[in-house]
Amino acid sequence: MTSSRAEQRSADLPQAAAPSSGNDKLLSVRDVTKAFSRGARRVVALDGVTVEARRGEFLTVVGPSGCGKSTLLHIIGGFETATSGDVEVDGKPVTGAGRDRGMVFQKATLFPWMSIERNVAWPLDVAGVGKSDARDRARELLELVGLHGFADAYPGELSGGMQQRAALARTLAMEPALLLMDEPFGALDAQTRELMQEELNRIWQESGTTVVFITHDINEAVFLGDRVVVMSGRPGQVIDDVRIELPRPRSAETKGSKEFGDYHLHLWSLLRGEAAKAETVRR
Repeated sequence: MTSSRAEQRSADLPQAAAPSSGNDKLLSVRDVTKAFSRGARRVVALDGVTVEARRGEFLTVVGPSGCGKSTLLHIIGGFETATSGDVEVDGKPVTGAGRDRGMVFQKATLFPWMSIERNVAWPLDVAGVGKSDARDRARELLELVGLHGFADAYPGELSGGMQQRAALARTLAMEPALLLMDEPFGALDAQTRELMQEELNRIWQESGTTVVFITHDINEAVFLGDRVVVMSGRPGQVIDDVRIELPRPRSAETKGSKEFGDYHLHLWSLLRGEAAKAETVRR
């Protein structure tokens, strides 16, 4: 698609979300830069990234491989430190990991020697919640993620999708204000991934948690997100912020709609050139 056609496509779509303000804003990332040293070489992964998310919003972040998406998420989570810039959650500076932020990784990080129920209850045990209350809450969360009846199973007895549901339940047990998800469905087969996207939509709507979801899949970004933040190739910068005006709840039929196709085409027109540049850099 030529630049002029891409601009016309952008004009035909709903405008990007306006910055949130006041108590409605939960996450604020302001002018964040991250640089690494590679011997004598300085590599800039993120360059002046600014992103906001409102309470209860589902924000997806999409970009080419190596653009710094996961690095951004880890900075928000407090697992990495920005070289410059500021990150705040609920008005408080992020200075390290905290219980107000929960992380779900691409691979389910469950304890293989614990039952699924004990895995989900583990954060509550650490927090000093009574054993009976922790068990009851774990069972509520297993019901929420569709794992009722698997409380006594062990991680090795579950499929990859079921393990990710259990990992999500364990993270939700912490009652985080902000749920951070780093390509959690990337290792799943195509059919399971589609089902997990629908399940996550349902779980998010029932829990009301604010979500920042990293993906390289445009369809996934559009299907899940209230907004899609588009990042450039390295160094990662925000090149667009698109509000997704598709009705909820969303289903498989949503992906077949003309509106869904328009969003996909617009985002691909932005990402195609960035992906090509990223490949050139890797060579």
